[in-house]
Amino acid sequence: MYKYRPWALFFLCVVVISSCTINIGSSDTSTESNAAIPTETAVESESTLAQAYDPETSWGDLVKSENAYSFGDLSYLPTGTFGLMAAPTLRMFQFKDGAWSDVTEELSGAFDIPKTGLDYDIRIQSVLITNDDVIDYVVNYTPAPWHVLDAPNQGRDWGTVLSGQDGMWRSVAFADPYGDMTEYTNVENIRYENGALFGNYYGSCGRPCGLLIYSWIGGQTRLEGVEAMDEEAAALPKRWCTTFTFNETLPIRRCNEGFPVQLIQDSLNVLGYELESDGYFGDGTRFAVQHYQRSKNIRASGQIDKDTWKSLFENASLPGNDLNGDGLVTPNEFSGR
Repeated sequence: MYKYRPWALFFLCVVVISSCTINIGSSDTSTESNAAIPTETAVESESTLAQAYDPETSWGDLVKSENAYSFGDLSYLPTGTFGLMAAPTLRMFQFKDGAWSDVTEELSGAFDIPKTGLDYDIRIQSVLITNDDVIDYVVNYTPAPWHVLDAPNQGRDWGTVLSGQDGMWRSVAFADPYGDMTEYTNVENIRYENGALFGNYYGSCGRPCGLLIYSWIGGQTRLEGVEAMDEEAAALPKRWCTTFTFNETLPIRRCNEGFPVQLIQDSLNVLGYELESDGYFGDGTRFAVQHYQRSKNIRASGQIDKDTWKSLFENASLPGNDLNGDGLVTPNEFSGR
């Protein structure tokens, strides 16, 4: 959970973080003091393209080497094999000549997506939506905590469906039932759940139009929305933590709560992130953790594992003792547990 906050933040414990920099667009592990949140002008590192023995295995290798936040299954088209990942921007790769090549620039003109991923938490779902039996991608953008007020659509989640039907990648057209069926290429709160594509459209009805279910209309090659039934809406999984679980043992993850979570939030805020220091590990905290992990060349899981805890707190004064002698005070070694 988070909210947009001023920069005047302080750490509950006196924490000395070894010169950290948040340089999300680079895998460079060099450090500098007075680090700040990366700007849209951050330069991305050159891709390390996995040499291929087969697309599936080498795709996994590439995802790891790029430390992707989110990634999809492979889509096999007549024009080639494609994969999509968020690392940190949305990037599409094509498997050809025994290796993966970044073809984002060649294709991005047909996608209704931001040109930078630094301000967004990008989630990718691999589903069959069009009628060609080839994997399509549902892509959802959630504004990052530190840019929520500057994001399009007043900070709401939004997204699009990318399809390579007929061998040509593009954002699929949508139409809603409230107006004249004018086509558009993105919807609010898009997600694929329980075998259906859901989204909200704020537009032609002059108000939040409610929850829609979109279906592929093959003759018109677009997705058309109808209002979801109350029972369909009620069956959807919640997109936020309905309950939080107290946890003082690594890994610490989304939907956990407790003093260690607050320490994590405060430590990240010292580095320039703008999280609510409330001890609840929500989506904003998870996304900030992923950003930090990628800047330190730690696997961007969004969870606080031992490597991430060590990176944040190795030189910190924490309220506990190193009971197992590994040189690090972890949450289960805090005093008064």
